[in-house]
Amino acid sequence: QARPSAASRGGLPDSPRPGPARARVAGRLAGAVGRAGACRRRGARAMADVLHTFAHHNEVGWNVFRLSGDVLHFGGMLLGLSVVWSSRSVEGFSRKTQVLYQAVYATRYIDIFFEHQGLYLMFFKVTFNLITALMLAAFAQLHDSYNASIDSCNIVALFSFAAGMAVLSSTGATMQKEMWAFSEFLEPVALIPQYIMCYRAPRVRPSAVVYVLCVGGYRSLYVLNWIYKRYKWHGMYHDYISWFGGVAECILFFDFVFRISQRREVIGAIGASSLGRVLLQMDDTAGRISEKVEMSTLGRRLPYGLSGNGLEDAARERRQWDVSDKLVDEESCQLLTLSGEGNETDIF
Repeated sequence: QARPSAASRGGLPDSPRPGPARARVAGRLAGAVGRAGACRRRGARAMADVLHTFAHHNEVGWNVFRLSGDVLHFGGMLLGLSVVWSSRSVEGFSRKTQVLYQAVYATRYIDIFFEHQGLYLMFFKVTFNLITALMLAAFAQLHDSYNASIDSCNIVALFSFAAGMAVLSSTGATMQKEMWAFSEFLEPVALIPQYIMCYRAPRVRPSAVVYVLCVGGYRSLYVLNWIYKRYKWHGMYHDYISWFGGVAECILFFDFVFRISQRREVIGAIGASSLGRVLLQMDDTAGRISEKVEMSTLGRRLPYGLSGNGLEDAARERRQWDVSDKLVDEESCQLLTLSGEGNETDIF
């Protein structure tokens, strides 16, 4: 018996069976749709992996050690600036250290003009330069309270050392990379003038000591940051120039902290540790060598004490002390004479 057609049942007419060509096209379309779905799934998994890797990278790169170091560094610089301007005195602070730090920040953060910066990085890069410039302005404004005789470090030698190391370590790199390397070698020695000033000063300002502890201590937190990133990223992370500078800076810093911890007086002379005495001897030697070279070539010393103190500076300082001692002796004799005249009047 013949099956009734769809039209006789009130439905749509039966569709004709697809031919071989239509079947092949349908199969190809189904395969293409399946492959597109698989590609979308693989793309989604790849994007998820990228986002997870990026999140893990940020978590490791912006760890608590780095953030704490940035806050400590910023707090120390802000403390020094507020103390200097509020007291209207730069006593206890080294102008040469500020000059070195200004050179560090100006050469390291030049990338703000060439590369996109996040708000966090832009804030600190601009602020560090601005605070250091304001500190140098304070030295120019309050120069009467500045003791240049004990701020005796030869910063020409420090600049030469950093420049030479930068050229050797970044040969063939771009100018921006070389300037970054220069700043990394200069920063470890930027606090040396402040250390020397603290070791030489007969009276050390407590706020200057706190400033050194903050500005020098942040680097120890950065060392922990490097160790943490190396532990997480293994061989994918290395920054040998920064590591070298950070270790050298931490050695000088912890030697200063150890000397401070041995003091019993809050105000007064700090004195020098064993490493501090080596720094003072090297400073004296560098000053005398620079004096001979400058006098034989230029016929005069470099201005502002950039190359340290020499024999003539030491002799001049001794003459000033002799004059001061003579004035003190004369005043003491006058006081004794007046006291003796008063006693004779009382007797008679």
